[in-house]
Amino acid sequence: MQKNIKDNLHSAKENMKDNLQNAKESMKENLQKSKESMKENLQKSKENLQAARADVLAARKCENINDPIDTHIVDYVAMVFSKLFIALHIIPNVVTVLSGLSGVAGGVVLALNRGLGMDLLGVLLVFLSAVFDASDGQVARLTKHYSRLGRMLDGAADASVYISLFVACVVRLWNRPVLLGLSAWHVVLPLLALVTFLAYVAQCQLPDYFKNMHMYMIDNSKGNELSRGKHVWEELSKAKGFGKVLAFVYWSYTAAQERRAPQCQRLLDAIELHGKSDALSDAFYAESRKLVKLTNLLTFNLRTIVLMICMLLHWELVGMLFVLVVLEPVRLLLLRRYEKLSQKLLPMV
Repeated sequence: MQKNIKDNLHSAKENMKDNLQNAKESMKENLQKSKESMKENLQKSKENLQAARADVLAARKCENINDPIDTHIVDYVAMVFSKLFIALHIIPNVVTVLSGLSGVAGGVVLALNRGLGMDLLGVLLVFLSAVFDASDGQVARLTKHYSRLGRMLDGAADASVYISLFVACVVRLWNRPVLLGLSAWHVVLPLLALVTFLAYVAQCQLPDYFKNMHMYMIDNSKGNELSRGKHVWEELSKAKGFGKVLAFVYWSYTAAQERRAPQCQRLLDAIELHGKSDALSDAFYAESRKLVKLTNLLTFNLRTIVLMICMLLHWELVGMLFVLVVLEPVRLLLLRRYEKLSQKLLPMV
């Protein structure tokens, strides 16, 4: 009997040893498969990221003038939508309209001032507007579907979004007077919003103009949208019907940009007469690339991020004053630097 017990214990010990060995081999095999699977997934993810980067670069205006937030975040999110829009044969102008509608809806939701949840929804809609704003350009460049109407719609959509956001600020601040009686506050607040919006318009026109001038000087035909007011005026004189209206709107926008930078106009006029040398392009690029960070401070992202944060914190007045007190001096400095650069390079033409 003792022998049987001893044999059984030995047999059980051997079975346990075999089972442990099998489990060890099975675990080792599973770990190896998991390792190979993870390695394969990482490789696929790397390839997908490389493909996504290639798509974004192909759809980008000019690599060295992009805003960092657009470069690393917005452009990649926008590309997901851009591929969907292209697959559905949705033209860029429709995407631009979606951008405007999304931003205006965000402004309306924020104006309701119904608590943190609704405010976050409004912020999300405004972010989606920024994504669509990037997407319409990507779709246009990838499909070669450019149009003068698209450029005007883009500006109109951006302006509509900011009108809705400034109106939202006024609505939220209406019954919160600062250092004034309520009656005086109801006069001062709309005037402040109007002045802030006019400053915003100027802050949008110049960066757009200088970025296009930068691309024109380095011969980036893919992203360059620089137009001269006198050429648009010639189009206006020949246009008929609705085309005449579009040409007049575009001429007004272009003329406003040019009035703000007269020295730049002298340089461009001289280039039209005498041509553009490589030495001139190199000299302009060397100085202009140093101003890119300053230019990007005036683009959509910084202004919008600050305004959204201020709204979430109920500091709407701070958000409006940021446009006037911080960004307006940046605009004036940027204008001065480009004017001095144009004046300096004029003798090289």
